[in-house]
Amino acid sequence: MKMLGNSSHGILPMQKRLLYRTCILPIAVYGFNLWFFKGAPIVKNINELKKIQHKADLWITGAFQTSSSDGIEAIAGLIPITLHMRKLNGRHHLRYGSIPSMHAINSLLDPQHAKNHPPYKTVTSKLTDKQRFNLKSPIKDVNEHLNGVRECFNPFFSLFSPGSRVVDHFPSRFSFHSPSSSSNEDLFHHLQNLDQAFRSSQTAPHNIAIIADRDIEKLQVATAVAHIWSDNSIV
Repeated sequence: MKMLGNSSHGILPMQKRLLYRTCILPIAVYGFNLWFFKGAPIVKNINELKKIQHKADLWITGAFQTSSSDGIEAIAGLIPITLHMRKLNGRHHLRYGSIPSMHAINSLLDPQHAKNHPPYKTVTSKLTDKQRFNLKSPIKDVNEHLNGVRECFNPFFSLFSPGSRVVDHFPSRFSFHSPSSSSNEDLFHHLQNLDQAFRSSQTAPHNIAIIADRDIEKLQVATAVAHIWSDNSIV
């Protein structure tokens, strides 16, 4: 990473942060759910991840080696690695609530989460209280976490399939505005047209303006929505 820039030349700090978040961190935490669970010895792995993030903090900010880890971490815009791991772990647990009913992992979950899948002989619900208390496993954490989930997930719901979405039923009600190229001249004209389209959408009744990423025009799906405007105010 040092070849890409330092505090005096090279890529910008924002680009360094993006590079670390998208290329380095996902590789560093790959397979974390195999060792990051309640009762597991995680201190050594967490300390190694802290060292990696500390080096990234120094690279992003250009600070001195003796700088406070918490301080440069905040300046770099990175959350503490322990909080990041808890966030990933929570999302990992929620994914078990949306897996298909025929998935083999359902046989290891408690009956209320197994989606009528036949239980495996070592499922936690068949263990004694003492065995369940001494058990340290990611599946045990998943069962405990899913007990607090009240929403039902169906990954094959009909409205999620192509042809059943709102944009498929009412294509004339949607209009997409995206620049044709990244040249300065095209971007200038695009901003003018975008301002005009935004003003017209806010003056007409029952219209909304959605500010999203550029892929929405190509994929017809907004992967990142920033703002939704209606009647000159954010919804």
